[in-house]
Amino acid sequence: MARNPPVPETYYDRVAAQHALPLWVDTAQYVPKEPTPPYDPALWRSEDIRPLLMEAGDVVTPEEASRRVLVLQNPAFSGFQGTTRSLYACLQLILPGEHAPEHRHTQSALRLVLEGEGGITTVDGGRVEMAPGDFIITPSWTWHGHTHEGDTPMIWLDGLDNGLMAQMDTTFFEAGQTELPGTGPVSTSVEEKHGEPSEGGERVLRYPYDKARENLEILRKVTDIDPSHGYRMEYLNPADGGSAMPTMTTMLMLLDDGFTGQPYRSTDGTIFTVLEGEGETMIGGQAFPWKRHDIFVVPSWSEYAHRADTESVLFSFSDRVVQLKLGVWREARSS
Repeated sequence: MARNPPVPETYYDRVAAQHALPLWVDTAQYVPKEPTPPYDPALWRSEDIRPLLMEAGDVVTPEEASRRVLVLQNPAFSGFQGTTRSLYACLQLILPGEHAPEHRHTQSALRLVLEGEGGITTVDGGRVEMAPGDFIITPSWTWHGHTHEGDTPMIWLDGLDNGLMAQMDTTFFEAGQTELPGTGPVSTSVEEKHGEPSEGGERVLRYPYDKARENLEILRKVTDIDPSHGYRMEYLNPADGGSAMPTMTTMLMLLDDGFTGQPYRSTDGTIFTVLEGEGETMIGGQAFPWKRHDIFVVPSWSEYAHRADTESVLFSFSDRVVQLKLGVWREARSS
């Protein structure tokens, strides 16, 4: 029997009219051979963004804004799409005597304190003190607010899984009271637990920088240097030995003075914050020079290599833990 195929233009018009897509027309667009993230490598220099954040102190109060925050928007995106497709990196300012009111949301959040003393974060009524370099966790759907009891501005990096929650349509938000009672015991520091599992439902929310820095020095003495990452450690939950956060992998790395890393890439788009030192990272053949408190992003599957001009410490976060749970995370090193 003779085959009488439909006229292609007419057929595809009728398919489109039913809100359907023929996968065979452009398979590579829907199923690429490797990751093709729709965002770019980028760097935010502290010397450029900090004055704007400080100026926000005259523009809006924490009560008016809920949070006085600048989102580090990837230059390839428009609107509030974030730093990568799954993660937001933000900078938050709170001035002496101010209070950012309590609220809660399904997004998990991390805080990396960049400057200032006397800041307090509350998590379900528990008091968590903040000091420069500290990594602090606000778990999903916990009430949290910020208060500044010191006398100099407090600035910290906020990392949130906004994009991931948005893609799954699981975002909820609720404003709270000015003050909230505690709902249970809260462990404020991993140092207080000495790495042991907590009891009675207590949570580790604060990883002090001085302890983490000591651990990096121990790594330098007892382990071989990683050719791409220097001396790198992951923040873990002492209760189960897993990731400190369920949706974000957090790491700290030490690069020796003069370190030149071998090229590396992985499927988790990664956001780096410079805590100490100066250097440069090559991302996809483009140089991004950095120094203290600069923030930069490496897109998924982009080849990159660090170079340290002085001894440097970098904090990073990514969605690696989610990819590992799904069995899709990959990495590649130069041969």
